[in-house]
Amino acid sequence: GIERLVEASCYRKQKDGVKPQTAKELYGDNEPSVTRLERFTACACAHFLTYGLRLREREEYEFAAVDFGNVFHRSLEHYARKVEKESGDWTALPEEKQRQFVEESVEESIVDYSNTVLYSSARNAYMIPRMKRMLTRTVWGLTRQLERGEFKPEGYEVSFASGKIDRIDICENKDEVYVKVLDYKTGAKAFDMAAFYYGLQLQLVVYMEEALKLEEQKHPGKKAVPAGIFYYRMKDPVVDKEIDEEKLNEAILKELRLDGIVNGDDAVVRRLDKEFSGTSSVIPVARTKAGYSKTSKTLSAEEFGEVLRYSGEKRKELRRAMTEGEADAAPYAMGQNTGCDFCRFRNICGFDERIEGYEYRKLAKLSQEEVIERIEDRKSDKTSDEDSRMEGGAAGDGDNMDERTRAGH
Repeated sequence: GIERLVEASCYRKQKDGVKPQTAKELYGDNEPSVTRLERFTACACAHFLTYGLRLREREEYEFAAVDFGNVFHRSLEHYARKVEKESGDWTALPEEKQRQFVEESVEESIVDYSNTVLYSSARNAYMIPRMKRMLTRTVWGLTRQLERGEFKPEGYEVSFASGKIDRIDICENKDEVYVKVLDYKTGAKAFDMAAFYYGLQLQLVVYMEEALKLEEQKHPGKKAVPAGIFYYRMKDPVVDKEIDEEKLNEAILKELRLDGIVNGDDAVVRRLDKEFSGTSSVIPVARTKAGYSKTSKTLSAEEFGEVLRYSGEKRKELRRAMTEGEADAAPYAMGQNTGCDFCRFRNICGFDERIEGYEYRKLAKLSQEEVIERIEDRKSDKTSDEDSRMEGGAAGDGDNMDERTRAGH
């Protein structure tokens, strides 16, 4: 008994992983989705258990938050299809038609979902009118945002190897096609440049990469220009109702403002919000006498290009680590968030900070400016490495490992 206690007290966690050949057999050669890459970044062990061993939780007969999100997402898909069939113009649809389409879309999405538990209790029956109220507000917000700009929806639920884009909007001139990518979220998720840099939030940038390729194919001879990558957070905000209707609508619109990154070129901003002055009600941009405010989420066209380039590099880096069989229980920690927060496997992975060798991968919080600086430094480092190889030298493994560490992996 004492020997076992001594053995336990001296236990040190061993590094986990599988052989590259095993990883190939488990994961195949397919392009990993953005969701997979983000999961791998959050914790390689959680990725292995999900996509390698394909562990699943026991299904319980109840309507959970994830069901609400899925059904709501589906409702919005149905609504968009109905608008496309009608005229294609969200802003020209009469209010009566909007209401009709909302009602039909929610009902149809529940049938699609084949989840009769929705009707099985008073609590879940309440979900249906709530969903209709939220969809009414969402449709109102998305329509107002389109009215404020010059962009029109060009594609819905656009599938790629890396995932599915909820919506692509475009705006054209003689030589260019401006591209806006929209992803619908039922939570309060905000775009964080540091999370993107580390590989925890690649989705919007990867979707823009794919959308730019697609639009250049669709518009031969025109250059596809990124205008903005956005989350639309689907909610029904509570605002002060003791104000006149116009101010009330503007207050609601500000609560529903898109979150993400905007191409700060003035011509692009004006196309996204024709009424922009001071603080935009539709995009995360505000202006002071000195230029854009510090709270504005803007990048120059050159910086946007660097972010897109870095995204491609980061994905290659993560795929390489994945195929090498990395499966260590080493979740990330950044600020208050960790890879364990919503993990289904936290009780079976063995991660325990009290045991030597188990620790979070601590990622520094970085401002947008710091992320851009690191991306540009990384580019110049690579250029120097290439120059040294041309001259007969080569960057050592230590340099490469340092770079992976700096990028949070």
